[in-house]
Amino acid sequence: MGSVVIPAPEFPTDLQLQEWIEEHYGFVPHPYWISHCRELYIEGTESSEESRRPWHECPPDKRSALKEAFLHFGMLEPRGMNLRSV
Repeated sequence: MGSVVIPAPEFPTDLQLQEWIEEHYGFVPHPYWISHCRELYIEGTESSEESRRPWHECPPDKRSALKEAFLHFGMLEPRGMNLRSV
């Protein structure tokens, strides 16, 4: 018998996230902000502090828009089931 291959979930590109956030929140997040929020909210996407410069961090007032986009695209489970505390 052959092994069963389960396809990996298809997550949106940074461009898709940027377009959705611009449409719903009126700003375009920098790709560094998207990466930083992935580290904050999504399990298994951690990086070392040395690899991130201060200007790479998403401003606190923009993080809720990124989190909402992650929820919209299925990158996070609703109600904190997959959320890491920040």
